[in-house]
Amino acid sequence: MSIGSRVRSLLGPRLEQTAANGYRRLFVSLDALARRVAHLGPFESVVEVGCGEGALLTRLMNALDPKATALGIDIAPNPGHNYAGRNHHVEFRQATVAEIVAEGRSFDLVIVSDVLHHIPATDRRGFLESCRELLAPGGTVVVKEWVKRRNLAHAAAYTSDYWISGDKTVEFFDDDEMRALFVDVFGDINAVETTIAPHRNNLVLATKRH
Repeated sequence: MSIGSRVRSLLGPRLEQTAANGYRRLFVSLDALARRVAHLGPFESVVEVGCGEGALLTRLMNALDPKATALGIDIAPNPGHNYAGRNHHVEFRQATVAEIVAEGRSFDLVIVSDVLHHIPATDRRGFLESCRELLAPGGTVVVKEWVKRRNLAHAAAYTSDYWISGDKTVEFFDDDEMRALFVDVFGDINAVETTIAPHRNNLVLATKRH
């Protein structure tokens, strides 16, 4: 069991959410990310791949039209267990991207946030290609990734993922590697390229499918 898992089990659900939100703010403002993504819309249907406990979807669904629907998927057990958004048209499932693709579902917005550095480098292209299959015609894909830089924030992020999250295989991109992979899979970056506070390590790339 990782350090993070031990702490969560000791805190209990209510304190876990408070602690997780405070800890996450050291690295990224999910409120700012959600607002930036929402401005690319409007969106009627959303899927977040690798949704974790539902922290980003909580904020994103609060920023979207209340009629919008969302699916959060993760391969880890109990995805979305801390979801607290005002929009209740949200489903969470423990599932792979391939399983959702096989169901023939498509979405206006596909978002992948801080997932790629947990995937082996040889599998990342195939993973993003599967995510591309979830895009409806005219849909938007957003990939947010923590990229490596020579700063203290990156040292802290690496330590966090390696020791606290317990991922001993974590491997980060630099900016150029992230852009190259995104363009290779999705064709271009035609919607947005930006960074999210409080660190320039938070790179966001988005494109709208033609």
